[in-house]
Amino acid sequence: MKFANLFKAGIAAGLLGALVACSPAQQNSVNLGADSSSIIGGEPVDAKDPIAKSTVAIVASVVTADGQEGQFICTGSLLTNNVVLTAGHCVPKVGDEFKEVTLYVIFNTDLRAMQRGDIRLVVDTVIHDDYGKMGPQGEDAHDLALVKFAGPLAPGYQLAKFLTDESLLKEGTKVTLAGYGLIETDGVNTKSDDRLRKVDVEVIESFGQHEILLDQTKGKGACHGDSGGPAFLEVNGTQYVWGVTSRGAGKDGKDDCSLVSVYTKVKSESAFIQDGLKKLSEKK
Repeated sequence: MKFANLFKAGIAAGLLGALVACSPAQQNSVNLGADSSSIIGGEPVDAKDPIAKSTVAIVASVVTADGQEGQFICTGSLLTNNVVLTAGHCVPKVGDEFKEVTLYVIFNTDLRAMQRGDIRLVVDTVIHDDYGKMGPQGEDAHDLALVKFAGPLAPGYQLAKFLTDESLLKEGTKVTLAGYGLIETDGVNTKSDDRLRKVDVEVIESFGQHEILLDQTKGKGACHGDSGGPAFLEVNGTQYVWGVTSRGAGKDGKDDCSLVSVYTKVKSESAFIQDGLKKLSEKK
């Protein structure tokens, strides 16, 4: 399942995307609602942390078909100097649900402190062609997208390093999740401080060919606002991105992020990433 919340408060409305897909913030030109979610049980990421240097927020400003204005937050990883890797469900399209969509990439670990110079306009996107075409057990949703932004990297940021050996992701392996989503949730009441946070969880098992299940039963993990965010594995002192936050489930079907999270493996989707980068480079 995917976690979603909807805010209806004029321009400050916040449409929270799927699973760990959204966390509102009250900020400068980006004002997100008051009722949201993030990395649960984690800690703020220092701006000097390598995780912070390659992780950004993605904000979608939308106008619904019935004229309501809103925003939702996701997280992403810097793939190139002007392209971010995120989840497919983090990239809304104009259609039956939305009549206007504008995306922004935000370079700041604290959304409540962001400045105009931290904001980059997204000028193009590519979503996986097979996004949403799951297997018989709900596996392999291909929940990936690339977003291209205008302007340079912000000072202090750098490209993410990606894991090349997915065999290292064995059962019980500790991995680190990062995102701007909820820090507390019981399925009804939620809390967010709009900061980039990180937390350690363990691998449960593979879920199809392109996904992995992570254990969130210890009160820690990814939640609303973290969608599209990275999962890291530390190898010889270096943090490597191996996964992208897709969706999750709570105990007894509750929307509280308490059971598992599902992450898309980046290397196994390398064909899409390379093809997407080519498409973005060819477009004028």
